[in-house]
Amino acid sequence: MSYRALYRKYRPVNFDDVKGQDHIIKTLKNIITNHKVSHAYLFSGPRGTGKTSVARIFANVLNCGHSQDLTKLCSECAKNIESSFDIIEMDGASNNGVNDIRELKNRIQHTPANSNYKVYIIDEVHMLSKGAFNSLLKTLEEPPAHAIFILATTDVQKIPVTILSRVQRFNFKKISNTVMRDQLKNILNLEDVKYDDEVINYIVRLASGGMRDALSIVEQAIAYGNGTLKLKDIEQAFGITSNKSAIEIINKLFLGELREVLQVFNLLKEQGLDADYFVNSIITILKDYLIYSKTNELSILEQITIQEFNELRINPKFAMDASEELYKLLKSLYYSENVFQLIELSLIRITNFSKNNEVQTNFTNNQNKGEIMSKSKTEKNIDTLEKVLNQTQELMVENTKLRDEYTSVNDILNDESSFLIDDNGMVSTNEISLQDELKDLKKYSTSGIPPFDTKYKSLTTFNQKLNKKELFNLLAQSDADSWTDSTEKLEVIITTTLSQKYRDIISVLSLLKLKAAGKKFMLFYSSKIPALNYIQENWNNSNIQEFIKDYFGSYKHIFIFNDKNMYKEVATEIKSMIKEGKKIDFKDLGNVPINVVKTTTESIFEDLL
Repeated sequence: MSYRALYRKYRPVNFDDVKGQDHIIKTLKNIITNHKVSHAYLFSGPRGTGKTSVARIFANVLNCGHSQDLTKLCSECAKNIESSFDIIEMDGASNNGVNDIRELKNRIQHTPANSNYKVYIIDEVHMLSKGAFNSLLKTLEEPPAHAIFILATTDVQKIPVTILSRVQRFNFKKISNTVMRDQLKNILNLEDVKYDDEVINYIVRLASGGMRDALSIVEQAIAYGNGTLKLKDIEQAFGITSNKSAIEIINKLFLGELREVLQVFNLLKEQGLDADYFVNSIITILKDYLIYSKTNELSILEQITIQEFNELRINPKFAMDASEELYKLLKSLYYSENVFQLIELSLIRITNFSKNNEVQTNFTNNQNKGEIMSKSKTEKNIDTLEKVLNQTQELMVENTKLRDEYTSVNDILNDESSFLIDDNGMVSTNEISLQDELKDLKKYSTSGIPPFDTKYKSLTTFNQKLNKKELFNLLAQSDADSWTDSTEKLEVIITTTLSQKYRDIISVLSLLKLKAAGKKFMLFYSSKIPALNYIQENWNNSNIQEFIKDYFGSYKHIFIFNDKNMYKEVATEIKSMIKEGKKIDFKDLGNVPINVVKTTTESIFEDLL
């Protein structure tokens, strides 16, 4: 007997052999048992999920009737499952014309040879032409009593609604990883093939829910490994990336070790790396890392084990940033002729922002303070050449003698383009829900920090006190290091669960965007009227200033604005002065004028005295 492909050899021949489609099998069994057989069915779903196999089984069971259990084939019918005269299979791709359907309509009048029904299985029915579908309509709606149609498709959207309304539709789903894993192990044991346990997971991932694809991969890998199934054979034959290699790359990306990353990547490339699989594999590992970091639930991990999770030396922020970069890369790969070059550029970008944006902090929380101590500062190498202002379309400043003197000013002004990016605040986070925080705040908290309540939420106007001259003075003395340090600390404060007594000020800070900073001040922008009024009215509140001192190291002047045009005018003026080599003078802000506000506890003790 000639060799048969595994997917043909292990094709199911009865309902009990079908795996992963229990909802469909149960329905079809009930149809047969209750004698509620319709004239037309549509099986839709991804490739390799059992549509044609189930159609054959259903057709043969309908025509069998020799067993006491009507849902099972007798031994004789099971042997002839692929050779029944009364079950006609058509390929919609090659028989897609009006003439083909006309011929089908002529043949459908013939009664079954030796069965109850004449069953017509049309595979890939979406490939029929528009005329062929129209020709099929009347026959599909009112076929002879002995005729049953079973249509199968992988693209149900291409089927006219007039056809869909005339059939019972069954949606096949992808085979789950667990079911496919068990089925593959069973088949490999029956074939007496030696295999590594870990290799099954990679085959399942490659198959993407298609059992036929999985068996084809197994067959090719066995041929490559000369009768055995090993991970290295799968890697080389299909260009996949092992979790070990992907985790190594992720860890080196986090550390900014670009040379080592590219060395590993080039080695994988030489081994026949599949670009899409490589990117998707890293994204899935990062996703699993984020999920387990938040849930500690192993059962919902898709790709990595707990041991592999523990090998990752990254943080959630890096995982999220890298995932976003790689998702953008996936879109670009589809249109590119040089996919590996695009991947390398993305890896370079990831190493850059891992060094520039990573916040390495050590949190020491005590009862009274959520004190944040910086573990170490990342190296800052900020390009001082100016970028184009998105709204003013200014030319880039290529060089200037005052580059060193005004580096900080330029770096701050370059951030002007962020107006176009996000008006919703500095950080989007699920950990702080503004609505939840504001619900029952009707009076001052025990911390002495004013509540961010309806007093501010009901305001619809904002009278900006900061004028152009003051803004010029602030931008002139802005400090890039202070801005970077303050931005990092703000991000940590907002995205980290801190003491409840600071919830009001944290809620407000989440609605602001830091535009400039110096040793004595922070300048914020916002489009949110309540937040603008809150900061302008309470910035020098003694308890808010104590909060700022705790987390930023000293008291700070806080300035707020919502006039973008004024900011652009001042920014343009300063940049012109820098380009022309003019000196920029500024006035020192002096000490912060603290407005002493007693906490509830302090007031009680004062009254007692």
